[in-house]
Amino acid sequence: IAMQACDENGVAEKTLTKGDYQIELNFTDGAESYYYEGDLALSAEKTELTVDLSRKASGETQTLYVGADEFEAYNIASGCTYVELEAEKRNYFLFTPTEAGMFEFSIEGGANASIGYYGAPHFVQQQSAAEVVDNKFTVSIKQGMIGSGNGGTSIFVIGVDSLDADTKNCVIGINRLGDPEKTVEDEPWIVYEKTAELTEYSLPEDAEIKEFDLEAASDEYKLVFNETDGFYHLDNENGPLVLVRLTEDSDYIACFQKIIEKQGSYKYFYNGDDTSYENFVKRENYTDCLYEYLDYVDENEGVYPLTEDLKYIIQQHGDHAGWWDIESYGYIFKDIDGNNISEINSEIAWLLMCCYID
Repeated sequence: IAMQACDENGVAEKTLTKGDYQIELNFTDGAESYYYEGDLALSAEKTELTVDLSRKASGETQTLYVGADEFEAYNIASGCTYVELEAEKRNYFLFTPTEAGMFEFSIEGGANASIGYYGAPHFVQQQSAAEVVDNKFTVSIKQGMIGSGNGGTSIFVIGVDSLDADTKNCVIGINRLGDPEKTVEDEPWIVYEKTAELTEYSLPEDAEIKEFDLEAASDEYKLVFNETDGFYHLDNENGPLVLVRLTEDSDYIACFQKIIEKQGSYKYFYNGDDTSYENFVKRENYTDCLYEYLDYVDENEGVYPLTEDLKYIIQQHGDHAGWWDIESYGYIFKDIDGNNISEINSEIAWLLMCCYID
């Protein structure tokens, strides 16, 4: 009777004589590529219909190894994909995103199946890596997960469990909800720059190095900054010089050289105790500054006088790591049996890397 192509929104309109009509869908690349359900009929009483159209999973498969078992997985794309399932078992599919965003994965329609996210092709997990609610889960896909050229893009393994013998197909929906979720890792580093003029330091001959008693009262050690030499001293600006162990370990923790070579030195700042992204302020990196200091330490003892830079870095790094917070996993003051030493004075605990010349 009539033909009409769909417009860019997938809508076709046609004026017809009143009556009953059966609608057929035709496709430029073959009906075998698509799946849809329902009675495609129109009448005087029913003048509109909506067809939920899905692609059929097709093309080459990729072999996945899950424990001792092998599975063949089809690639699926954004939108709706009709998939045929092996009943009463888990079926795997691969999603390779082409853009960043927050994506929702779901089982469309009434199929008795469940969906989950099971990692990447090189490591397929046994349990879903995402929280599934109402047979839906979301994944934040960052721009860094999207490669260029022929490689570099993250591939997501989607698992669909057929829950009974009659469930042999379903429709997987992949919908981009919006931009990817922002985290503190998306924010730029503020690189801390040294304020002191550094010169090579040599410990005086016959100098005796003493350790701070971190169980002492807060007022036992008075640190005074000397504007002339740029260093901290005990009791007064000309008192015993305070030093920092930069290349030799202290009694409590590895030296800064080992720390920055292994993990770097940094701190994340938040408004209050809530470390959610909404309360994030900034993140500072102290690694480059500490590397500059390493070139000037005493070659035998690995120490350098305590400057404003070093005091600030020790306090900020230690606070971020929870070194002296007895409630923190990072608390480092423990006895030989691994029990917390509660007598440590948290107000002077930041001196854990320091010593002084008697």
